[in-house]
Amino acid sequence: MELFSGNKRKVIVSREEVDAFRSSWPGCKLRSRSYWFEFDSNSCLVDTDVPEHDDGPEAAALAEDARTFFENN
Repeated sequence: MELFSGNKRKVIVSREEVDAFRSSWPGCKLRSRSYWFEFDSNSCLVDTDVPEHDDGPEAAALAEDARTFFENN
């Protein structure tokens, strides 16, 4: 994961990282692509590019991983 250079509140999860995450979730609805998650100053999720049809418990777990990364960087 990395912080987006133009917006330090946006965490980018690479395609490779998503693929590794997907391998731990049988039947994962996330696609093999990168995703981003944007947080406010209180670490609340304010925006993402996860499409509605990809949303679910897997996307929520990935968002939590991104939040942890955001809070620690």
